[in-house]
Amino acid sequence: MRSWMRVRSLALALLAGGILLFAAASASAAGIVNGDFETGNLAGWLQHNSSPDGEWLTYQTSESAGFFPPPQGNWAALTEEGDPDTAILYQEVALPPYSTSILSLTVYYKSDAPIVVPNPNTLLTGPGATFDNQQLRVDVTKPTAPIESVAAEDILATPFANANGDPEIMAPKTVTADLSAFAGQTVRLRLANAINDSYFNAGVDDVTLTSALINTFTHGKLTKKNGSAIMTVTVPGPGIVKLVSAGKKGKPKPIKALTKNPAAPGKVKLSLKPTGWGKKMLEEKGKLPFKLQLTYEPTGGTATKQTLSGKLKLTGKH
Repeated sequence: MRSWMRVRSLALALLAGGILLFAAASASAAGIVNGDFETGNLAGWLQHNSSPDGEWLTYQTSESAGFFPPPQGNWAALTEEGDPDTAILYQEVALPPYSTSILSLTVYYKSDAPIVVPNPNTLLTGPGATFDNQQLRVDVTKPTAPIESVAAEDILATPFANANGDPEIMAPKTVTADLSAFAGQTVRLRLANAINDSYFNAGVDDVTLTSALINTFTHGKLTKKNGSAIMTVTVPGPGIVKLVSAGKKGKPKPIKALTKNPAAPGKVKLSLKPTGWGKKMLEEKGKLPFKLQLTYEPTGGTATKQTLSGKLKLTGKH
């Protein structure tokens, strides 16, 4: 056994010392719980192991001799297996609605045997596995999927997965996945280490989810009526839509200010109506040029603005 291999005595010592190795993850909590492992334990994470001798545990810089030290901070997580074993660390994550979400994590490993990914792929090891299986994969799956599933219909994203012929040692590497398509849903982040041939220690650290409310919006063409107009704005979520004249200070405002409060994503109809001064100009000239500032501010987010120009007309006037 090489010096960087983790031995059962360490895990037993941690247990004897009263350190919590894992705890239930909250499906309602937004973001990643304990993604930097600086608690010194696996609070916020769940485990699944096909062998009673394998598990994920935390380690610190002083315990990293022969293995990679934690890539950030003082603590990280790694697998200790009882060959053969499938060691899975996972957490259910609620992605915030109406937002972009980027998952990022640092993964690394050292294997004592060649990397082998069976075809068709499976995370099965131990009794019943008549094939080599030596791989690490990181998936975002449906929370209802079987914990060891690699079925395409169960996997939403795969930030990292070994392929046949990969090196037996991989230094810490940051991988990412864009989860924006699943905004408002709960997903499962799963790190699976399958070991069917000698030792394979996998590590993970600095697991983060960066989210931002979407504030981009679009507007359609003006549908002009006699002296007024209607415009449709499409917003990505609840918030405030404001329309104001964008002329110079001190100049009369041709269009009435308007505010709408959409409660959900979708289309918002805005009616452009002239002010008293604007009506006077329409009567005199038959047309009313305008320049407007359109603002959308998502609830709890940052506002964005667009400027548009046009003119209102009175029927029969030129």
